[in-house]
Amino acid sequence: MNNFGKHSIIRELEYREIAKLDLDGDILDLGGSKKSGYQELIRGSHKIDTANINPDYGCDLIFDIQKRFPINDSAYDHVICFNVLEHIYGFHNVFAETARILKEGGKFIFATPFIHHVHGSPGDYFRYTNSALSRLLDDSGFSVEEIKPLGYGLFSIIFQTIGGSIRPGFLRTFIKKVFIFFDKALSLFKSYKKLREKVPLGYFVIARKN
Repeated sequence: MNNFGKHSIIRELEYREIAKLDLDGDILDLGGSKKSGYQELIRGSHKIDTANINPDYGCDLIFDIQKRFPINDSAYDHVICFNVLEHIYGFHNVFAETARILKEGGKFIFATPFIHHVHGSPGDYFRYTNSALSRLLDDSGFSVEEIKPLGYGLFSIIFQTIGGSIRPGFLRTFIKKVFIFFDKALSLFKSYKKLREKVPLGYFVIARKN
């Protein structure tokens, strides 16, 4: 299994959630890459096709997910999409087309940041709240199974904001562990735990097509 500790806090938490997944059948990874390392974390008997607009990422399908997918209706058992939606201006199309290509009962599993520095790939457009994600999924014909806030608290937010500029790497890892420790300690207080849930680093979402 991957060494989660080398990642940013939000990526580390996302990978922990991905490692809990057990999916069978045909999976489409929207905006993903064969080189990312998270696909190997998913358990189950499955085949993963990766779709990206940039062939340099290593992918099976090349297309713009802001337009109609060149895929037949009900073609996939599951669709995954990690840290992509914030980069998509035409995000409504992603939800609608994902619903179209999923089989009935198939899962749409994705992660998206909430507190994160602006990062282009090539553009960075949106941050989504729990309410927005719930509404988007409901409007697109999905039932929400889980919208999980990711994060530990305010110290983690500070690290997520400035951690990339800390050098060398061993110092960055040490500071990350210290900040997470402070957040976990403060989470013993109910008021801090509620604050942590209201201001997450991001969300990990599992929805099922109706």
